[in-house]
Amino acid sequence: MRSLGLLANPGTWSNPGGVLVGRTVANSQWLRALVQHGSMAEVAIFIGEAMDVPALETLTAGWGVPLERLAVYTTWQLPELLARGGVDVMHHASHVDRLYDLVALRDRYAVKPTPVTGQLHSLSYPRLHQEHARWVLVPPSNTDALFCSSTAGRGTMERTFDLVDAAARARGLTGATPRWNLPVVPLGVDLESVRGGDRVATRRKLGVPEKALLLLSLARFTEFDKVDLVPLLRVLERLVHAPTPHAPEIHLLLAGARQGTQTPELLRVLAQHLGIEGRVHVEVDFSDAQKRHLLAAADVFVSPVDNVQETFGQSVIEALGAGLPCVVSDFDGYKDTVDETVGVRVPTRLGVDWSDLSELAPLLYERPLHLVLGQSVEVDALSLEAALRLLSVDEPRRHAMAKAARARSERYAWKVVVGQLEETWRDLSARPWSAPHRAHPLRLDYEQLFGHFVTGRIDPARRLVAHPRADEPIIYPELKNLVLADDVKALRDYAATVRTFDELVGFARTRLVDRPAWVATFIVTWAVKQSVLMDSAG
Repeated sequence: MRSLGLLANPGTWSNPGGVLVGRTVANSQWLRALVQHGSMAEVAIFIGEAMDVPALETLTAGWGVPLERLAVYTTWQLPELLARGGVDVMHHASHVDRLYDLVALRDRYAVKPTPVTGQLHSLSYPRLHQEHARWVLVPPSNTDALFCSSTAGRGTMERTFDLVDAAARARGLTGATPRWNLPVVPLGVDLESVRGGDRVATRRKLGVPEKALLLLSLARFTEFDKVDLVPLLRVLERLVHAPTPHAPEIHLLLAGARQGTQTPELLRVLAQHLGIEGRVHVEVDFSDAQKRHLLAAADVFVSPVDNVQETFGQSVIEALGAGLPCVVSDFDGYKDTVDETVGVRVPTRLGVDWSDLSELAPLLYERPLHLVLGQSVEVDALSLEAALRLLSVDEPRRHAMAKAARARSERYAWKVVVGQLEETWRDLSARPWSAPHRAHPLRLDYEQLFGHFVTGRIDPARRLVAHPRADEPIIYPELKNLVLADDVKALRDYAATVRTFDELVGFARTRLVDRPAWVATFIVTWAVKQSVLMDSAG
């Protein structure tokens, strides 16, 4: 494999001006790791328009890794590259958004086995779940895969396709075959970025006594689609007001990005109400550089995640990398990452029949929907309290878990994870595949659906000549990937003498060998529209 192609839809790798979300953080770290540790000769990023470039440049500017293998193409060029075998694998950082369209485009143009893969993130949004209904009409091939970051996520996808298949068959449709391959490949972590923090200085800054036991929760401040931290504060209240004999003074550090909520303020008020305000420290929107110091200051990582929006949980592997024992809910990806050698998984229980909610969910706003889902899950507070009490007085066990955590984290080092990704891509590429060369069954056929809007087509024999005005035409920024100033000048020079529309298209094609054939027709039509060309009087 030589070339890996990536779609770069806005919001894939970064979210300028928006709230911090785990998906974009994971995607940007994934891309950086691929460039740093991957063996591909070229990582080709396909952008929608030139205005997407600055966001990519900003993203990669501070990486400090060689970017020679990182190439930027436009999405307009993708069909041509597929048709001449210029891309070996196409990967999309989403598991639904435009993924089936990417499969259809591959089926239409590719001339060799070109696996299409996607990455699972959140799986609980109805609008994303319903995208998989397209599977029936746009099935993947046996070379295609969805990378599942956890076994829990894979289980969700297996059940998703079971449900879609059953619904299709109930309506007399044939279920799609084959199904997506669903390899489990975890997300990774830059271990060096979470190690080597200054414990003493950070504790001093936070106001945490040197001998205190500091619990750390590292998560976005949103009870809507991450974690409800109120039960954790109530557990801390009992630990503070009814301390375990011989236990050190216990403090709690809540650190994370604000996500459109007043949650940090709510937690501060609650801590004061519970009489534990001196034991609760809140750090909001800290920088990436601060993370290692917050991890270094802590003794135990705690994450009572309760929301189905979470599929993997990257913060827990950061904690493992920093050598922290982990007390987490028995939930989602934590079932893979935390075992008894590195921490404790606290039981979780569902107390609500979600059937009616499932029917209503597509009409609900996503925030209240996920809040109700999260509030339906009990994280066993007594078990959480018991685990924290035990670790607070068992220093040898904490040290043993810390040592095991650092060792376990090595399996999540990006170099290891990238190796697993590339091994999977090699396996998929080696499978037999034949090009269907079929049109997208769900495409919006603009000519068939809107061709009757116009009076008629441009006559191929229409005689045209360059307009005598010398002023430069306006090329809108969004067209600069298709209409190049040099091409326009060459076209105008060629039309110094009268040419037919067809002759002009043929000339344009001789210059645009690296672009699809239709672009030549487009440029000549555009030149007529913008008075670069005009009708010949003779």
